[in-house]
Amino acid sequence: MGRCVALRLRKLPVVHWFCEPTLLPLPGQEVIVRTQAGRELATVLETLPEGKDKSEATDSFIKEIIRPVDDQDREAICSLHDREIKAFKTAGEKIQEQKLPMKLLKAEYLFDQSRLIFYYKAETKVDFRELLKVLSSLFKIRIELRQIGVRDETKLLGGIGCCGKVVCCRQFINKFCPVSTKMAKDQNMSLNPVKLSGICGRLLCCLSYEYNYYSEFHGKFPKIGSEIVIGSEKARVTDINYILQKLFVGFLDRRKANFPFSFVRVRKEAGSGRNLWWIQGPDDIEPDLSLLAQPSKLREVEGESNPSASGQRKQGIEKESNKGKNCARSRSTKIESDVTRASQDSPDSIEIPLENETNEDPVNKDSDESKENGTLS
Repeated sequence: MGRCVALRLRKLPVVHWFCEPTLLPLPGQEVIVRTQAGRELATVLETLPEGKDKSEATDSFIKEIIRPVDDQDREAICSLHDREIKAFKTAGEKIQEQKLPMKLLKAEYLFDQSRLIFYYKAETKVDFRELLKVLSSLFKIRIELRQIGVRDETKLLGGIGCCGKVVCCRQFINKFCPVSTKMAKDQNMSLNPVKLSGICGRLLCCLSYEYNYYSEFHGKFPKIGSEIVIGSEKARVTDINYILQKLFVGFLDRRKANFPFSFVRVRKEAGSGRNLWWIQGPDDIEPDLSLLAQPSKLREVEGESNPSASGQRKQGIEKESNKGKNCARSRSTKIESDVTRASQDSPDSIEIPLENETNEDPVNKDSDESKENGTLS
């Protein structure tokens, strides 16, 4: 019995499996195959060893592996590439002439030139029947207009991801798996949409790669910010490293420590049903968990050591300082206006009202100034 090979066809990389081939190519080799649509160019990705389950690898789309690509075939492929560029330009002009709300992405000829495929993207449904007639009359070949989504657009055109490598969908992803923000949350990642999105604008596919590993620890350890008992002291969880399998904590006196996951213990409280967490080594005894019921000052310590909290306090101090400066500036402006008014009324005698004069009633003075400015103090 032969083996099964994985073949990637067309510009939109779709992987098909072909079992029991008479010709067994090597991974990375280009071959000509016969499919339900005609003869096409394919690239061998991998082979399934004998004895493995081939039920999931059954694919009726590929009928036969004809031969490996030779020099004559490569010349034909280069010629088709030039024709695809011209076809793409011509189709784009026709789309603009008809003012269709669609974006043309790429054109592709099958190897036997029996079909010309145009990949496009559109936000709404497009009536391209007239366009199809025009393109069929121009190219004298069977035309296929295939609409794809934003993920398939990235898969078709390729690109460099945030990791610096070619995007996964262009390299090896055959079927997109559901991805949610819960996967990022369970992995203690930042929920910033900019950092979690790929170049397609959707959530990164790689969020699902290690999710199964992180999901194994879900609910087995305290959340960040939870209180935990260590000996006769109480601490707060500051970080959890699932790769190193360590729990990081901070104490009231700003000491920091870390413990392996095997030291973490938990028990539900009888009355409230909440989880009571503590650290217990191999030779240690269970500590007094009543410490968790006592009022904690860990929040105050956390607020003092939190840069954002200190920044807020600093902003508040600056606001109070600016408020005092503004009040002094307004009093200075008030004095200057009184001087100007007095000089206009009597240039020879100028009286400047002073705040510390003892012959005026401070209450009446403030009342008069409030009436003059139109505000109530």
